[in-house]
This record gives sequence, structure tokens and C-alpha cells, in this order.
Amino acid sequence: MLRAGAPGRLLAVISPLAAIALVSFRFATEGLAAGDGDPVPPAVLAVVTVGVGVVLGWRAATQRATFDPVGVRCRNLVVGFSVDWDLIEEVVVHRRGGLQVLDLRFGHLRRRLRVGAATRFVGAEAASVLEHLGRLPSAADRLQVDEREP
Repeated sequence: MLRAGAPGRLLAVISPLAAIALVSFRFATEGLAAGDGDPVPPAVLAVVTVGVGVVLGWRAATQRATFDPVGVRCRNLVVGFSVDWDLIEEVVVHRRGGLQVLDLRFGHLRRRLRVGAATRFVGAEAASVLEHLGRLPSAADRLQVDEREP
């Protein structure tokens, strides 16, 4: 099972901090007192903003993916999915800048799903993800590495 890589862990830390920074900026500049034109009190929006930041951070930290002989099960930042290998046409590895991203492509649906837990900074950890996929016959037959830069 793959757990969130360094990009996911970084997002897990940044999301709540960014939410707190937004609320702090609003508090420092205008305060959190409700004005006449505010349909929703700023204090409520502050709590919701921090809550969303914490939830996104938790989801980023708990991303996971399982590649087994039957199929792929994945829980990304926002969605989760379970797909049999029979439906997957290609497993494409994109290297964009310093990141390695894994996409599952479905020919009959003209759609792709990104495996968030497999996102890694290029290096030894990214190579270990490719090795893991290469050991699975179902994935090795479909594996393609896209070296193009966008």
C-alpha cells in the first residue's frame, strides 16, 4: 500500500496553516465583527475556513493507494475509487518538473484518474513506486513513462 508522499505531506501542513493565515489577516485588517452588509458573520466564515483547511490537510496526509493483482484502490484528496485492471487501458507516469505523477487511463471512457498517493518528488522514492508497479504483471503490461516536459 502506498501512503502519501512528500508532496501530500507538505500539502497536509500547508492547508491548515494557509487557512489560519487567511483568518489572521482578516482579523488584523478588519476584525471579525459583523458589518451591516455581511450576510454571514465573518467569525462563522473564519471557523469554516479553518475547518476546511484542517479537513483538506487530513485528507492530504491520509491519501493511499493499493495496487494488487485484481485492481487499484485509491483514496485521493477529494475522491476515492476502486477499478479492476480489465478496465484500465494504460498506467502513465508523467514527470513534470520535480514531480512524478501517476495516471490511470480508460480507453472506452476517454477518461483518466490520478493516483494522488503515488505522487512523489523525482528520486529514489519515485523509483520505488515504479519498481512496485513493474512487479505486478497487470500493471507492467500497461505501464508507460512519459518523459516530455509540458
